[in-house]
Amino acid sequence: MPIRKPLAYENGALTAALVNRIQEMIHNNELAIGEKLPPERQLVQMLGVSRSSVRQAVKSLESMGIVVSRVGVGNFINPDLSTQSLLQSPMRFVLRLNHASRRELYEMRQVVEAYTVGLTAERATARDLETLNAILQEMASHTDDSRVLAECDHHFHMAILNACGNSVFRMIFEPISTLLWEDLEDRMHLFDPEETLRAHRAIYEAIRSGDKDLAVREMKCHLERGYETFFGGTEMDPP
Repeated sequence: MPIRKPLAYENGALTAALVNRIQEMIHNNELAIGEKLPPERQLVQMLGVSRSSVRQAVKSLESMGIVVSRVGVGNFINPDLSTQSLLQSPMRFVLRLNHASRRELYEMRQVVEAYTVGLTAERATARDLETLNAILQEMASHTDDSRVLAECDHHFHMAILNACGNSVFRMIFEPISTLLWEDLEDRMHLFDPEETLRAHRAIYEAIRSGDKDLAVREMKCHLERGYETFFGGTEMDPP
């Protein structure tokens, strides 16, 4: 790898610059996902900074989930650089720091899902429909188990999001959806399982028929009923 021009910053600014530079190296495939980072001495030469600066940058990358440390082996570019892996913890921290309530998260969900289900109705492939139908079958066979039902519910909605043909929606919403469904798992017993199954089947049929407007209406209806049941007229604490 080429030796890069030294960075002339101080303290946190230097760490941030080094983190950005290493991220660029990953983006440009100079460092491959899953690959072991070069030895510390080599990174010092490549980046033109001190060992302490390199160590601090690597620690920052590790806290971000971009680098994983294996005791006795070394530091590696995380083989799982998915949105879920990288954003869930920071997203949770930011939401808590800003005192975002679960009601606010749920209202965001209503907006995002009511829109994306329309896209899915227009763009869903045969494989997408197979996935949704398989989740419905799993849901139907576990109406007596609220926790499994909650898991199926989550998978169904994420499958719709994945099928909408816009990866940005998934990247932004996936970490938030995980926070929402952590609560849903504990509150799924409040919902009528047969009604839950009927609502999801109605959404699926609208998607399968390619009826965008109907899919949006069914999703809105489902989420509005869920909103009322989930909150019961009370404000929830921040996640």
